[in-house]
Amino acid sequence: MEKYMTPVPSYLANFVDYLNRDRSSLPEYELTLVDSMKDAIQKHIKEHFETHAMTRQKFVSMPAELWKDYTNGLFNLTEKPRKVLGYLPKDELTKLDGLVKAPLTSEIERRRADLESWMDKMRASDADRAEIADTLKLSTFYFADLEKHQQEVEKWSALGAKKVVVIEDLEKREEFLEEVEEFERKASGDPDRYKRANSLALAEENKFRAYATKKLKELNAKAEKNCLDYEKDTGRVFEIDGIKYLDMIKEQGEGRASTPGLSLGKLRPRRGDEDSKIIRHKKSQS
Repeated sequence: MEKYMTPVPSYLANFVDYLNRDRSSLPEYELTLVDSMKDAIQKHIKEHFETHAMTRQKFVSMPAELWKDYTNGLFNLTEKPRKVLGYLPKDELTKLDGLVKAPLTSEIERRRADLESWMDKMRASDADRAEIADTLKLSTFYFADLEKHQQEVEKWSALGAKKVVVIEDLEKREEFLEEVEEFERKASGDPDRYKRANSLALAEENKFRAYATKKLKELNAKAEKNCLDYEKDTGRVFEIDGIKYLDMIKEQGEGRASTPGLSLGKLRPRRGDEDSKIIRHKKSQS
């Protein structure tokens, strides 16, 4: 009899496979998805039965135990004890296939957006992005594909959460570096200030420099510790856009970057960009 049946489309068949799996083996997000798909498919088949006498008659002529789900009085989607979905019209099977593919696609696209967001938040390197490239390029949207995306999200959200905490602390260091640089620009840009300034003003300058030197040492020490702790905790080098931050600290010295290309470009919000908290580092092209 099966040779007269329409082949069940791939996404619908994938759903049937997961519907038949031990529920305890499925993670909560898949259980929720399977249950919502089942409800949508049952609703669609019920409506089809109510409006299509030919389909209804085809199934009524079979023993009820072959196609009815006695737990809810609806259609048995498990394909057990025998396959029966293929007796539905081809166009209906296509619609059912879409009821499976659409939510799977939506869930996968949501996870892809999450991954891209984490890449941006954690100032990921090209090497980091390459690690998820194959997953993002997948052109199918089966449960197995969803699982791959979920695994990547769990991995990178954990890494990202740790890294973002460090970055937020480094922002304070970069802001203070800017404050020091601005102070020195104003001071060095006015060679006649010694003639005009009184001893109190000059003393305040020297007092700030002493304070800045001490504070930068503290900020550098904390930044170095945070980077090393991250590396020890994750087994990954702490980088900003592919540049090792410990190298940046070394190059910057006490508030100076001897190589501008290794500067962070300052970890401050991009002007006019409400959604971005940090500016992506760009290597010097010179």
